[in-house]
Amino acid sequence: MHIEIYSTHNQVTDNILNGKNVIIIDVLRATSVVATALNNGALKVMTSSSIEEAFAKKEKDPSLILGGERNAKKIKGFDFGNSPLEYTSENIAKKSILLCTTNGTQAVNKAKGAKVLIAASFLNIEAVVEFLQNLNEDFSIICSGTNDNFSLDDGLCAGLLLHELREKTTVSTNDLGELIVMPFKNDTFSLIDLIQSAYHLKYLISMGYSKDVDYCLDINRLKIIPIWKKDGFIVLKEYHQFYQ
Repeated sequence: MHIEIYSTHNQVTDNILNGKNVIIIDVLRATSVVATALNNGALKVMTSSSIEEAFAKKEKDPSLILGGERNAKKIKGFDFGNSPLEYTSENIAKKSILLCTTNGTQAVNKAKGAKVLIAASFLNIEAVVEFLQNLNEDFSIICSGTNDNFSLDDGLCAGLLLHELREKTTVSTNDLGELIVMPFKNDTFSLIDLIQSAYHLKYLISMGYSKDVDYCLDINRLKIIPIWKKDGFIVLKEYHQFYQ
């Protein structure tokens, strides 16, 4: 199995991932929101490339829940921001969500032509590793990044995923993959120590989102795999589901 790592969504050229298997990682916070919302009963989590597009879709379907941020702040007129703690079962069960964020949803746009597209975070990393092991196919991982720059939190999540997968099977990767897997090789890592200097993490804490950060770094909290189906992420129930 080969895992190709992209440092940011801007590194992915148009259509390069069409027909391939892709994982999106945006730890702080989009893919953590996707997993949390689906775990709490949302029917589907769709994405929008712009605020204007999101409002237009809401006008056509008033039942849509709009969630998203710009510069970490909730978008004016949206129902929720980009905090996974907002997406409780009381708020979103049996509803469809349209998510519009600065980085994560842009990464999704680059991968909508993928054969298989799933969302990963620290929250569901074990479930994703099990899925990859069972599928046993090559994958590309897009680390969404922050404001067009590589984001340490996304890179460490991809590195831990590679490490855990290599514990189970043979995996090759590109040079970036070899670099980001290094902190986990001795199995005595402290995620907090590794990630505490991450720019985006420090920015979120400065904006008052320390509880979000704590939640998003909770490894294996959720046993769920968000998988893209037609126009949004849904819960993968069986490994062959996407191919039906």
